[in-house]
Amino acid sequence: MTAKTLLSRKVQLAFGCAILALLVVGAISYRGIMVSSESDQWVRHTHEVLEQLGDLQSAMRDVESSDRGFVLTGEESYIESFHAGMAEAGQAEMTIGNLTVDNPVQQRRLPALEKLMAEKIAFGESVIDLRRTTGMAAAAEVIRAGSGQRTKVELEGAVREMQDEELRLLALRDADAKRRLAQTKNILALGTILGVLIAGAAGWNVQRDASVLVLAQDALHEGEGRFRTLANSIPQLAWMADEKGYIFWYNDRWFEYTGTTLAEMAGWGWQKVHHPDQVKRVVEKITKCFQTGELWEDTFPLRGKDGKYRVFLSRAVPIRDSKGKVLRWFGTNTDISETKESGAKHRGLLEAAPDAMVVVNQAGEIVLLNVQAEKQLGYHRDELVGQKVTNIIPEGFAERLIADGTRSAGTTDRHRD
Repeated sequence: MTAKTLLSRKVQLAFGCAILALLVVGAISYRGIMVSSESDQWVRHTHEVLEQLGDLQSAMRDVESSDRGFVLTGEESYIESFHAGMAEAGQAEMTIGNLTVDNPVQQRRLPALEKLMAEKIAFGESVIDLRRTTGMAAAAEVIRAGSGQRTKVELEGAVREMQDEELRLLALRDADAKRRLAQTKNILALGTILGVLIAGAAGWNVQRDASVLVLAQDALHEGEGRFRTLANSIPQLAWMADEKGYIFWYNDRWFEYTGTTLAEMAGWGWQKVHHPDQVKRVVEKITKCFQTGELWEDTFPLRGKDGKYRVFLSRAVPIRDSKGKVLRWFGTNTDISETKESGAKHRGLLEAAPDAMVVVNQAGEIVLLNVQAEKQLGYHRDELVGQKVTNIIPEGFAERLIADGTRSAGTTDRHRD
C-alpha cells in the first residue's frame, strides 16, 4: 500500500468516525427533542385542563348570578344568561372529562362534580320557578336560607381539588420538560465538542502524516535524482519500466546512441530501434519475464542514429517491495559488438583447424567449437554452446585430446631440432 493511499484511508476513517459521532449525537438529540416535545405537550395539556376548570367555574358563577338577578328584577334576560351559563358549564365539564380520560384520579372526581353542578342548576331553576309563581319575597327567602350557598361551596371545593391535582401535575411535567431540555442541550454540546475534537485530531494526524509524506517524497525525489545522475554517467544504455514493462525513462546514453526522444521511445516504442527480424523473439521473451518476474537477459542488434546496427547484451532486473511484489524494472544494454567481432575471428581460426576444437570459459561452459567438434560429438553447436563440457564430452575423450595435443607439440619440437 502506498503512502498516499494509506494517508487517504486515514483521512476517510477519521472523518468517518467524526461523522458517525455526530450522527449518533444527532440521533440521541433528536430523541431527546422528541421526548422534550412530548413533555411540552403534556404541559400544554395540563394548562388546557386548568383553563377548562376555570371556564366551568366561571360558567357556574354566571348561572348563580343569573338566577339571583331574575329573582331581584324578574327580567327575562337573566333567564337567557342562566341557560347560556348552563350550556357553557356542561360543555366545559364534558371537555374536562375527555382531557382527563388518562388520569384516574381526576376521573374519580368527575361524578361528584357532575352531581354538584346538577344540584346547583336545579336550585337555580327552583328559585326561578318560585319567583314566577309566588313572587320575589318567597324566592329571596329560599336564597337566604343557604341551601344553594352550601352547594356552591362544595362545587367550588370540588373544582379546586381538580385544579390542585392539575397544578401538581403541571409542576412535575414542567420540571421534567426542563430537565429533558437541559439533557438535550448537554448532549448537543457534548456531541459538538466530541465531533470537533475528532475532526481536530484527524486534521492533526493528517497534517502530521502529510508532513512525513512530504519528507519521504523529498527523500525519494532526491534519491531518484542521484540515481538518474549515476545512470546517466554509465556507458551502458539504461532504462526503467513499471511493473507491467511499460518503459517510462531512459538515460542520456540511450538518446545519444539512438538519436530518439522520450516521446518516441515511451512504452513499447523501443521496438522501433530493434532489428525487424529480432523484434518478435525479443518481445515474446521479455514479456514472459515481465509476467513471471524473472531476470531477463538477451543479445540483439540496436540501430544507432547513423542507421547502423550494433550488437548489445541487454539485462533487466525487477525492483521489489518488502513483500516481494515487483514495483519496477531496471535494465541496461551493453555494446558487445567488438567482442562479437573478436569471437568471429576466433571462430574463423577454429573452423580452419583440421582437428576438433572446443573453447570453454572458466566455469567449464562451452563458448566456441568448430565443425570437426560437432561431427565428433554428434550435436549441433547451438545445442552445445552454454553446456558444461563435462556433460557433453564422453569420459576419456578430454584425456585423448590432451594426449594428442602433447604428441603434436612433441613432434613439432623434434622437427625444430
